[in-house]
Amino acid sequence: MKKIKKIILIISLLLLNISIPKSKNIKINPESYILVDFYSNKILAKKNPDLKLAPASLTKIMTNYIVSDYIKKKKINKKDLVLIKENSWYKNPIFKNSSLMFIKKNQKIKIDKLNKGMIITSGNDACIAITNYISDNEEKFTNLMNKYSKIINLKNTNFKNSHGLDNINQYTTSRDIAKLSIKLIKNFPKEYKIYKKKFFIFNNIKQKNRNDLLWYKKINIDGIKTGHTDLAKYNIVVSAKKKKTRLIAVILGAESIKDRNIYSKKLLKWGFNNFKTKKIFSKNKTIRYENIWLGKENKIKVGLNKNIYITFKKNKKQKNKIHYKIFNILKAPIYKNQIIGKICLLKKNKFQKCFLLKSLTDIETKNKIQYIFEYIYMNIYIFISNIFNKLIKIIKNE
Repeated sequence: MKKIKKIILIISLLLLNISIPKSKNIKINPESYILVDFYSNKILAKKNPDLKLAPASLTKIMTNYIVSDYIKKKKINKKDLVLIKENSWYKNPIFKNSSLMFIKKNQKIKIDKLNKGMIITSGNDACIAITNYISDNEEKFTNLMNKYSKIINLKNTNFKNSHGLDNINQYTTSRDIAKLSIKLIKNFPKEYKIYKKKFFIFNNIKQKNRNDLLWYKKINIDGIKTGHTDLAKYNIVVSAKKKKTRLIAVILGAESIKDRNIYSKKLLKWGFNNFKTKKIFSKNKTIRYENIWLGKENKIKVGLNKNIYITFKKNKKQKNKIHYKIFNILKAPIYKNQIIGKICLLKKNKFQKCFLLKSLTDIETKNKIQYIFEYIYMNIYIFISNIFNKLIKIIKNE
């Protein structure tokens, strides 16, 4: 009986070791990949994340980002009609054997329709039509794409066209594509919903979304984009959500559609099985009260200008400590949203991430008489505190 128990224990330990990987990486074989948590931006797995490779149609994520931003800023309207020029006609020779929306010369098509054709069917003709409308020509539009890249801080990306057909001077990395995808989903959540649409009909031609993983039922995948050219091989970026965790997986340089799909599913399954994400602070919610001098109130509400998340392994307890630092002695007046300090997450007494703290309310000054008395008292208090702190330092040094 004891031997049987011992065997069961050994088998259990072996299974435990298999199910909880010791390495951050998972064995798959594209040229480059990355797996990132959407909310915390924590990288869970990677291989050559900064290797510059051809993006293929992942380029269209940036094209769509610009369209979305222009609509948001009311520079263009979804209902604007675009006159199709000869260079965006689907019969343009540069489009031969590539993905198309099948738009015709001299048609007038709404921006919204072109945008969907670009996203769902990966229409290269739709991209050129959009660039003609926004920037008059491809060169001006690609300059705009590269300006947006700098704003988003894509450090290893350069665009030479809006559609992704091969150009040796057009490149990106899996890290940059993950960053761009996260920005798109966060900044334009309504626009992002287009990416999960499975079919698109235009000119009586019904086409399916190039992202086969939208039909995969074991993981809730709701985007985002695929790409393929001779230079790029097979690329994909996928986003999936499970409970309160959303993961972004990017695969660059796979050998086939089958491979990129298998790699994506492996990464996502591994990520969801081994990690979870938790919100530890909410945007504009009071996380602390700080003392304030000279104000009509003695305490000030302190919070953050964004939600803060942490991602951690499911089998490990979180041991993060929190360190608060107020930059200066707080004195009224203090204004709402004024930066007054920072909050840092520590692990094993090492700083991991820091976030700025802000005032959540306005604090006005006391009336003149109260202000004068408290001002005198405050300076006496600061003087004594400084002496006390110097004495402590002297004692510690001894």
